[in-house]
This record gives sequence, structure tokens and C-alpha cells, in this order.
Amino acid sequence: MALEGESPQGWVIWITGLAGSGKTTLGRAVYEALRREISHVVYLDGDGFREIFGHSGYDRESRIEISKKRSALCAFLASQGIHVVATAISMFDEIYRLNRQNIPRYLEVYVKCEMEELIRRDQKNLYTKALKGEIQEVVGVDIAFDEPSAHVVIDNTLWGSIDEKRDRILSEIYIQGIR
Repeated sequence: MALEGESPQGWVIWITGLAGSGKTTLGRAVYEALRREISHVVYLDGDGFREIFGHSGYDRESRIEISKKRSALCAFLASQGIHVVATAISMFDEIYRLNRQNIPRYLEVYVKCEMEELIRRDQKNLYTKALKGEIQEVVGVDIAFDEPSAHVVIDNTLWGSIDEKRDRILSEIYIQGIR
């Protein structure tokens, strides 16, 4: 039985963006803020998810396959009353539609970042190597992505501190009525 004002259905905050856009940093900040007031919240990062379910390829179809598994796990956890903050590239219309259809209390956040800034931040040298032709299967270089029409768009090239961006997402939970 749910406590007064508490829903038995959890919700999912799905934070997507290209590699290096800041989605993991932002996702952790959102998770930490929520964790202070909610005991049943989990954080799922794209790299961690790959480790748990075994390494998948990085081509478009493999990325979609692992994103479907991540989506199914998020939907399952939410159905059990667990709130989820998930960060992943997963920038394909097929995944956005799947999430919207299968996760009743869902907030999609797109962390947008200009390619010039991504290249400047390029800690893993993904973009540098991909642009030189040294590696392949990098979303945004040789794998096209679908820019989402997300509930929240955070332009991580331009404005605000991490706290301001985190707070914008947290307030959107209430605005969208998922919390």
C-alpha cells in the first residue's frame, strides 16, 4: 500500500546527449539531489549498463539493441515503484518512441552541446580519432543521430552552472506531473 501522496509507480528521467555533452555529470547531480529526499531512486549510466549486460558493439544496431534493454529495465524498475535517473547516448527516434510508449511517468532530457565544444572536451579522444579516420562508429561523426524533441533541452555549451541545470530538471519533474 502506498503512503498518502506517494505513487506506487516510479518514474524515469532519461538523460540523453552525445559523448562528452555532460549528461553523466548532470545525471549524477540530479540523482544525488533526489537521493537526499527519496530512498528508492537509482542511477543507471550507459557505460555501467554495458558492463552489467556484457559489452555490446558500437554500431547503430548494437546501440539500439542495448538501448532497448536499458529502456526495458527502466520500465520494469519504475513499475516496481523505483525512480530511475538514466544517462545514455541512445539518440534514436526508435528509442524515444519506445520510452514514451512503455514508461508512463517519463521525463526526457536532451543535453545539447555543439560539436566544437565536444571536440574541445574530448577526454576519451573519440571525436579526434573519428575525425582522423582512426576509429569508427562514433555517434555524431559517422553514425547519424536523431535530435529528440525532449521535455527539457539543456544547452550545455552556453548557459548556467551544474546546479542551475540540475534544478531546471528537478523543477520539470513537478511541471510535467510525474512526481
